[in-house]
Amino acid sequence: MKLRFQPLINLATIMLFALATTTAASAQDQFSIEDGLENGQLKATIENNVNTFITALTDAADRQQKKVKLNEAQFTPQAIQDVKMMWRNSPMSCPPIRIRSRCLNTAQGYQVRGIPIDILNADEQEARQELTIDFTRDGLISNVSIAIEMHRYDKIMTENKSALDYAQRQKVVEFIENFRTAYNRKDLPYIASVYSDNALIITGRVIKEVPSALDGKLTTLTNKVVYTQQNKTEYIDKLRTIFKRNNYVNVRFEDIDVVESMRFDNVYGVTLKQYWHTAPTAKSKGYSDVGYLFLIIDFRNSDDPLIQVRTWQPYLDENGNIVTTPDQVYHLGMFRIPGNGSK
Repeated sequence: MKLRFQPLINLATIMLFALATTTAASAQDQFSIEDGLENGQLKATIENNVNTFITALTDAADRQQKKVKLNEAQFTPQAIQDVKMMWRNSPMSCPPIRIRSRCLNTAQGYQVRGIPIDILNADEQEARQELTIDFTRDGLISNVSIAIEMHRYDKIMTENKSALDYAQRQKVVEFIENFRTAYNRKDLPYIASVYSDNALIITGRVIKEVPSALDGKLTTLTNKVVYTQQNKTEYIDKLRTIFKRNNYVNVRFEDIDVVESMRFDNVYGVTLKQYWHTAPTAKSKGYSDVGYLFLIIDFRNSDDPLIQVRTWQPYLDENGNIVTTPDQVYHLGMFRIPGNGSK
């Protein structure tokens, strides 16, 4: 009896071991580069670094850990700091799907896009987003940002007129993604660093106009957008209060349009539809809005791009009525741009 039963145990053990090995291998091989990189050793390094990273995120999320443990040999110090700040705003988990990505060349190294991620503190409809991961020339992860959608990225990049313009547009997209992610990780020092000291900041809000009497009758209340101008210090101080009151901040962009200045090379007007959401906490009721964000981004000092102008105009009022249409949005021709690109 024992002699007949022993082979069955061995067979079952072998099958379970094979299944476990296959599952582990598939988890480690979740991400791969399908094209764009010929160097086999570098390709293997980048694939390994990404797979280790997304496994660390998922494991930490599954175990509900307050911190994510990253392999310091696979990241630059700044990238580790940024990821940990993102984690404090919300844990992230990578869904168990195969990821195939093209490797892009950038001025600093390499980049892969479209890494699906679930932002666990986000509302269900906002949870699934994508990451952009940048690498040094040696394959270290140097930056992680929340990506704009691939079709929006493709639209921006296919509007190029030359190789130089393509490279500049790539920098604009990188700036937009890092700018957005800085709000999501509540990175006030970074946000302050990208605004010019003399930045013009304009914010709109909706008010109800007081009804007037016509022929002895009161007209109905109507919406009106009024604008407030702030300097950089005032804006950063207000943002600091918002970040302190809210555990989770989610900012995302849609309908992105990029226009280069006719007067200055490397100066761009960027129009975006911005969705802002904070979750309710003991200190805050939570808040959501949608509006048109317009930025003038100055890349004349390529190592230190700056926002010279920021405007925000509400898209809807509290009742869902449109109060700002696309033709009413601020644009590049409305502002005087400093001639020297100064901070």
